[in-house]
Amino acid sequence: MNQTQNKKDQFINQKKSKAPIFIGIGTILIISALALVFLNISNGKDEVVYYGEPVVSERSYIGKVIKMTKVEPQVDAESIQIPLDIVDQSNIVYFESENKDKEIVPMMAYVTPSGRLFVGSSLCEPCGGKSFSLAGETIVCDTCKTTYNIENHEFISGAKICGTYPPVNMKPEIIDGKIVIQKEEVLKWKIRAN
Repeated sequence: MNQTQNKKDQFINQKKSKAPIFIGIGTILIISALALVFLNISNGKDEVVYYGEPVVSERSYIGKVIKMTKVEPQVDAESIQIPLDIVDQSNIVYFESENKDKEIVPMMAYVTPSGRLFVGSSLCEPCGGKSFSLAGETIVCDTCKTTYNIENHEFISGAKICGTYPPVNMKPEIIDGKIVIQKEEVLKWKIRAN
């Protein structure tokens, strides 16, 4: 009976292997890591940063090259203003202001095909180009031909160094039919490519 009891104890009190637990934990960690990597990759490619909500009608620049129209902004102690309807009609305008170091800040405002408004610097910093053109669904530096996506300034082609420094958004507001840029945005602007 002693021998039978020992055999019974072997089966009842058997030491269980911890391998299935480690395999289960390892599998969960691998699946979690893969999911995290997949989400980061897809989020980075799917996420598009736009410049605000649409403020004017959609339009197409396909088959067109539109050069800048020079305008004179209204400047007061707190803001720089240009009429929205001029930008809406011209599609892309050029104007200038000064930063706190008294350097000229070339600026532009343009309407994207989705009707959004970009207002910001108009300088391809490495090459020094101050004028841009709208061409199809792109914005192109007239000096070096560096090309960006018109909606989000993602680099498409051209000089890679220039593509590293796309025009800077100055966060405009639309107030009473005018595009208003806070002067502080312009005063703090500096060339990044130095």
